[in-house]
Amino acid sequence: MAVLLYFSFNPEQGLLFPKCPSYQFLGIYCPGCGSQRAVHDLLHLRIGDAVAHNVLLIPALFVLAQHGLVKTGFLKSQSFLNYRYAPIIVLIIVVLFMFLRNLKMYPFEYLAP
Repeated sequence: MAVLLYFSFNPEQGLLFPKCPSYQFLGIYCPGCGSQRAVHDLLHLRIGDAVAHNVLLIPALFVLAQHGLVKTGFLKSQSFLNYRYAPIIVLIIVVLFMFLRNLKMYPFEYLAP
């Protein structure tokens, strides 16, 4: 259902999708800013636009897909998310991404949605 919604409606053009509260009230981009637009772009096979909106979304989707395939039994390997230090590594990546995408200098300005 959500896939059909994101395929059918562009989050940039409608009032149907919520705005990011951290950007709206604080003026900073959170790690998820641009994700709705990136999902819409991915569903329309516009990979470049999706990367421009949120570069972290695509690797996150691969990790989540791998985790889901392991949990459902389609893959017989261990999920990346089950490693001992995975939560710490994910947290470091997300916090670093949030910090860097809010810097107003080259090349980090390209991380902003």
